[in-house]
Amino acid sequence: MASNPLHRYCADPDLVMIGDRWYLYCTEDGLADWSSHAFYVYESGDLCHWTRRKILDLDQVPWWHGRQGAWAPCLLVRQGRCILYFVADGQIGQAVAPGPTGPFRVAQEPFIARGDYDCVPIDPSVFVDDDDVPYLLWGNGRAYMARLSSDGLRLEDGSVRSAVPDNFREAITVFRRGDTYYASWSENDTRDPNYRIRWSSAPSLDGPWTTPEVLIQADRAKGILATGHHCITCVPGRDDWIVAYHRFARDVQGDGCHREIVFAPLDFADDGAMVQVRPQVGSYWYPARDQVTP
Repeated sequence: MASNPLHRYCADPDLVMIGDRWYLYCTEDGLADWSSHAFYVYESGDLCHWTRRKILDLDQVPWWHGRQGAWAPCLLVRQGRCILYFVADGQIGQAVAPGPTGPFRVAQEPFIARGDYDCVPIDPSVFVDDDDVPYLLWGNGRAYMARLSSDGLRLEDGSVRSAVPDNFREAITVFRRGDTYYASWSENDTRDPNYRIRWSSAPSLDGPWTTPEVLIQADRAKGILATGHHCITCVPGRDDWIVAYHRFARDVQGDGCHREIVFAPLDFADDGAMVQVRPQVGSYWYPARDQVTP
């Protein structure tokens, strides 16, 4: 289908499926210096037709002082609640709601504040292992990961670890397929046409990790640039995988503040390696649940 399925400038996607519906959380883009002050959720049955709802304004965040905008939200579903982790003023916040569209109640203090763990607390993502243990990942320049409490409301003491995988810049994410763990991240700067995604795999979260390989990179012949900050989502109950990522919007090339989110299928080789995604001008459409043959 056509490029820019959301029909808006957006970036930093987090895509989750709840029931038979897709929910996309992202940064609202198109403003200088990434200065959006609100978060929205996009809901769809097919990654093609979307409904947009406002879920949180930074005026509702008691510790936001207007220094930086609303960036990079992600969602964790735990114990019947939806927990939103998000960035405001360059710190990671937390908000809780009874469902994916809210209403979200914001914690009174940052979840990870500026200066905690000697890190840059941006670009959170979540991972839930097969044993149902949840993790939060984040960072810029150095990647961080910590185990969450069973309800997702706090970090477990002493569980924070960090590393610098390859030429890591930001947007670290982890998932598991079978007995293999996969980590992927963005390198370079989101304003750089060469912004791209690399990945590595390991038999456990402790490694050893394979030599990093490219997952998605620019295709200048197609006018597709700055392919980065992504998420990888599995369709529940199936071995179907989808990657969502952002890139320079095709109508405003060369601008890291006007980005578009697209979707692509993610395939695996016989040895378990992720197959490099070849960016397309259009975006991937996944049929509604009742249209998928079991």
